[in-house]
Amino acid sequence: MSNTRVREDEILEGMKSHDRRSLAKMLSLCEKAPDMANEILDKLSKKTSHVIGITGSPGVGKSTLISTILDKMNGKKIGIVVVDPSSPFTGGALLGDRVRMQSHATDKNFFIRSFANKGALGGLSPSIYEACDAFEAFGMDDVIIETVGVGQSEVDVANIADTVVVVLSPDNGDEVQMLKAGLMEIADLFVINKSDNPRSQILLSRLRAVTSGNKEVPIYLTNAVTGEGVERLLDDLDDRFFQISSNGILVQKRKKRLLHHAQSIVRREIDHLIQNLEINGRNLKEIRNQLIEELCKKDDQNN
Repeated sequence: MSNTRVREDEILEGMKSHDRRSLAKMLSLCEKAPDMANEILDKLSKKTSHVIGITGSPGVGKSTLISTILDKMNGKKIGIVVVDPSSPFTGGALLGDRVRMQSHATDKNFFIRSFANKGALGGLSPSIYEACDAFEAFGMDDVIIETVGVGQSEVDVANIADTVVVVLSPDNGDEVQMLKAGLMEIADLFVINKSDNPRSQILLSRLRAVTSGNKEVPIYLTNAVTGEGVERLLDDLDDRFFQISSNGILVQKRKKRLLHHAQSIVRREIDHLIQNLEINGRNLKEIRNQLIEELCKKDDQNN
């Protein structure tokens, strides 16, 4: 038996026995070798976790809000995926879970993992689907996804999350304009964080005006530092998951997630083919470098 097969079997058995080190290895496979990860995940039964996407502009307090949510989870098992910008040098997550939610990093009920977005638009990592499957295979009650915080294009989270929470802050004057550009359509819940700011009531009024006539979307005022309003938010998140599980909406969302997962696999295969393409014995990198060199020479001649 090859070393690779031994490693796969060890991860498989470890996932079945809820070994956290095996979960860590599984998540690494999701990011570095997703095809191998999918082979293992196909052999595991999965719990239907409530996948909650938390999105919004940088600086609105998404990480602090998630940390406060974890404070109040009361024994639930939670998987947390923090999607960070990619390092331009290593391609890895630029920030990482070591500087996120430090007080919960060693809690046995929580597992926090940073994923690099690898330059993908939409605020997510290309491996997010496999990561969610891994957490569900591990038996997590909820899976929380914190998107990278890229603003108007950050809508891909709606393709994977059962519930999308859009976090706003009265400190950001362009929030309502941002909502008009896309996030309003994907929000299942709005959270106005930093409710102690006097401008939070102004933002609340503006948000109600913008959303009037559209689908009814609940709005919550929270203070992630003090915890104000967070328990009500959590109670309503649980109620919502029960409702969508009962009325068939969750089934439709999971079909949508499966479709987008399949599309992501196809895109990954196409990218792999392009990266390994050879023309006249030269790979894509060599062709690109030659093109850049020729363009630079042409620019020098024009100057």
